[in-house]
Amino acid sequence: MFIAISQRLMENSSYVELREGLALDWGIFFRKYLRDYLPLPLSYEIEFNRYIPYVSGVILSGGNDLSTIDDSRINNKRDSYESKIIEECIEHKIPLLGICHGAQIISYYFSSSFERQSGHVGNHKIMVDNKEYEVNSYHNYCITKLGDELEALAKIDCSIEAFRHKQHDIYAIMWHIERECGMQYRDVFDIWFKKVKERVCK
Repeated sequence: MFIAISQRLMENSSYVELREGLALDWGIFFRKYLRDYLPLPLSYEIEFNRYIPYVSGVILSGGNDLSTIDDSRINNKRDSYESKIIEECIEHKIPLLGICHGAQIISYYFSSSFERQSGHVGNHKIMVDNKEYEVNSYHNYCITKLGDELEALAKIDCSIEAFRHKQHDIYAIMWHIERECGMQYRDVFDIWFKKVKERVCK
């Protein structure tokens, strides 16, 4: 069984070559938390609908800026591809989880608002149901207002750190679950993973 995962796009500096890549942290994460599944890294040169018969769920990983923040060919290529993934996941009822950049593209797709915030990078505390959890942070642009179809699940001051779609199995987290301090608060991941397992059993 496979969980599809989008990759960071990088441009090699010593000669012209675009590369797709995932941090080794993701292999460790799958080994620990998704033992019965294998990651299926997505290539930006293969249409996502070709992967659909093989996947039980999808993760949009971190890395890169949104093209609305930095209008580069890499960011445009990634945003275009991941927007198509969102459409396909809705159409085919595939549970979708966005991580950092993945959360940003989901929120942008559903008409949310962003704002640059200095000093946001680093570990910090979130409050959920009057409980405090430590999470990591590697982004400078925060989600400050969600689109009408989305519902906030965790916040820090004016930054929305986790949310879900009100109707579809779409979930998002602004911290990196695959890195240190990524799973102190894991409710959103657990809800998404439950939907993945339910899809497998159908």
